[in-house]
Amino acid sequence: MLNAPVEFPSLEDEVVFLRALMSVHRMADVILEDCLERGLDLDSGLDVFLTQCARLVHAPAGFVSLRGTRGPVVTRVLGEPGVDVQQAAFWQGIRKLDDGRTLFCTRLALGSLELGGLGLVAEGRFEDGGRMVMKLVEAIGEQLDTAVLGFLALTGGKSALERLDGLAADTPPPSRGHIGRYEVVTPLGTGGMAQVLVARTRGPEGLGRMVALKRILPHLSSDPSVVEQFLDEARIGLRLAHPNLVHVYDFGEAEGAYFIAMELVRGVDLERLIRAVRGPLEPAHAVAVVCQGLMGLQAAHSLLGEDGAPLELVHRDMSPHNLMVGFDGRVKVLDFGVAKARAQRTVTLPGIVKGKPLYMSPEQARGMKLDARSDLFSMGLILYQALTGVRAFEKPDELATMHAICDEALPSRPSHISRSLWSVLRTALAKRPEARFGSAEEMAERLADACRPASDSELVQLMLKHFPDRNREFERLERSPPAGPLGSADETPIMRPVRLKTPG
Repeated sequence: MLNAPVEFPSLEDEVVFLRALMSVHRMADVILEDCLERGLDLDSGLDVFLTQCARLVHAPAGFVSLRGTRGPVVTRVLGEPGVDVQQAAFWQGIRKLDDGRTLFCTRLALGSLELGGLGLVAEGRFEDGGRMVMKLVEAIGEQLDTAVLGFLALTGGKSALERLDGLAADTPPPSRGHIGRYEVVTPLGTGGMAQVLVARTRGPEGLGRMVALKRILPHLSSDPSVVEQFLDEARIGLRLAHPNLVHVYDFGEAEGAYFIAMELVRGVDLERLIRAVRGPLEPAHAVAVVCQGLMGLQAAHSLLGEDGAPLELVHRDMSPHNLMVGFDGRVKVLDFGVAKARAQRTVTLPGIVKGKPLYMSPEQARGMKLDARSDLFSMGLILYQALTGVRAFEKPDELATMHAICDEALPSRPSHISRSLWSVLRTALAKRPEARFGSAEEMAERLADACRPASDSELVQLMLKHFPDRNREFERLERSPPAGPLGSADETPIMRPVRLKTPG
């Protein structure tokens, strides 16, 4: 139960709050059941739970940290919380962060048993000072600690904390979890519709390549519209083939769970890279990332159907989150063709302002028919952010941002950006589609003429400088030992401490 009664300004607000609370309860039950049925580890369930609960309060960042008798054993981090997660796991209540965001923290406990902490970072204004959001975060924490204890009890162990201690081994043992012929290794990230897991192919010849295994979230797997969109993504992905697009290997269904097996991109998204640099990227680095992304878009935009007719694909959701920069210097475009129905399953709580459409084209903001030139406008906004460290048309609320995208002129040229490079930006960000570049390839060529793109090896050095731990984590996953035969009757689920941050 909540620590104190909640007073609602209206019956409508109370109904919205209770619906959100019911969603949390249902989701926790479904996630727990899914993990136990499929032999997945606790970190897989935490990954889904954290991301979906963050969406309820429109939180772009957050964390869950579980502690055993000797300290932290499992930590899942969403986005960039902007705090020391292990320290914040002991906090309780509302804290204003230096960057203007608000952190809502609650302790995970049952009676005198301290399990860790949960925190969600929200942006925007709160009419009630965030009190209602805090109550929902407390309720989320109470549901989570109950689910964690249930998982530990059902998977065995001398006691709950001793069971948690088993997660802290220096060399984590493999998981027995599997989906179809894929052996699950660890969760990689969760979005609004699906979770991505690191997995290995497994067949008669033994273990094969490491892949990113995307599966519909358990509480959405019975939604026909979600399944149809997921299958559309798979069909499109199997037809796309380009070094700057994520390659799809396989898709199918296993025990009622739809999945897509795709290339595992060993890297981070451009949003995280910009945050890590703490300011603008060097022009050569920014141009290299965007040029590679544009070449991936060109391949997708020009894709033909089986009948030879153009498919006229439009990404619709290009953002720094959907440009992955690899430790090999290669940039990949993610999530082609899945943006239309994404992220429409959140509850708008009273007193919180929703997220902003920061990378829309003017025609998309107006609800008009889109073509490939809409993606080029989005890439122009991405390039602007990479070169300046700020977003071109960001305003305090969604409506103002959309008006700025449609009507406001581009800000003045910063002195550190050359005139030739600025000219490319101005063309890409033209309000009328016909005034932009005719294709992604044309934009990439003009961009490369305006500024020499950094080489792949230069991007590698940039990535290794800012993300050495992330690179070592991928190397550790590659070396992790295989599990025993799938489906062994005497196999006990074993969990691992996973510290990978989930992409936003």
